[in-house]
Amino acid sequence: MKYLIFTFLIGIVSCGESPDTDVFIEREKKIDNVVINGKIKNGAGLEISLEAPLLQSRGTKVQVVKGIIDKNDSFTLNTQLPGLGYYILKLNSKDADSLELTLNNGDQLSLNTSVADFTTKPNYSGVSWAEDANTYQQILNAPLSKENLSSYASKRMKENPINPFNIIHSMYLMNDENDYNESRIQIFFEVANAFYSRYPGSEPANNFQKQTVFLRKYMENNAFYDVPEISLNTPANKPLNLSSLKGKYVLVDFWASWCGPCRRENPNVVKLYKKYRKKNFTVYSVSLDEDGTKWKQAIKMDNLIWPNHVSDLKGWQSSVVPMFNIQGIPYTVLVNPEGKIIGINLRGQELENKLKEIFKS
Repeated sequence: MKYLIFTFLIGIVSCGESPDTDVFIEREKKIDNVVINGKIKNGAGLEISLEAPLLQSRGTKVQVVKGIIDKNDSFTLNTQLPGLGYYILKLNSKDADSLELTLNNGDQLSLNTSVADFTTKPNYSGVSWAEDANTYQQILNAPLSKENLSSYASKRMKENPINPFNIIHSMYLMNDENDYNESRIQIFFEVANAFYSRYPGSEPANNFQKQTVFLRKYMENNAFYDVPEISLNTPANKPLNLSSLKGKYVLVDFWASWCGPCRRENPNVVKLYKKYRKKNFTVYSVSLDEDGTKWKQAIKMDNLIWPNHVSDLKGWQSSVVPMFNIQGIPYTVLVNPEGKIIGINLRGQELENKLKEIFKS
């Protein structure tokens, strides 16, 4: 059986194993704190926090700083990070109200927004990648965001290879295997060299190099692969093998209750499941939760009505992480009735288009 090695760059959310759990540390003599401040209209009294959730679930000591927005709608967060990587800025502890950031020690990031516009118009300033992040949020919340983001990400990575926000840009370039080409390989090659020069030994630099190798190998051997077997327990504590669904088109969906992007994508998966479930399509959801109660509550709250839900409740220590080399979630694998992988990390409009192509509807 062949296994496809999936490599998906998402900074801290997509970190690989590190023998010293010293992930994403840019080894410099001087380490300054990161400062995030600003105003959030109508936010007085709400909690705001900076999190690196997946490193925490790996047991790494990552400082999560929290604060309360004052009566003037202002806040300041001041902390030391483990290094350059991907972080989550969350409002009032809600996964849906979260922003994706690339931060490093020494950054001084400002926001000027409102509670209503927190995820759509954060109005960043103070860091080199502020304009990229503002544009990213605008496109992310626009129709056909996936296609637009891929185009924008490609343009910006080519224009500025050393831009820290390329950690996020790269996610959208890696998602569309239909557009892997020499131009994309060259972009990743230039970014990998830039990051290796500026941030030697850091996880982002290493991951960009892996992406370049992955793209090259994919183009050289663009073939279907057998999906690895998954055998985990359902919420009722009964085993459910992925192979039991052979004969159907299966979307293997890796997610977690604490993952804001996963929860935002769930309504789209539900819509597509309802549309195609009578056409030999189903979903096999694999949770990277650690808390069984929160996992079950999220299934109910998001109306995930398909019966195939499994988890070993080990978070990033789950057996499926090394099996699929999962670097971040949400992450999906589309499997055909013969058990072959035919799509990698399809979401949103891209997933809908793929299913339309399969089912001719």
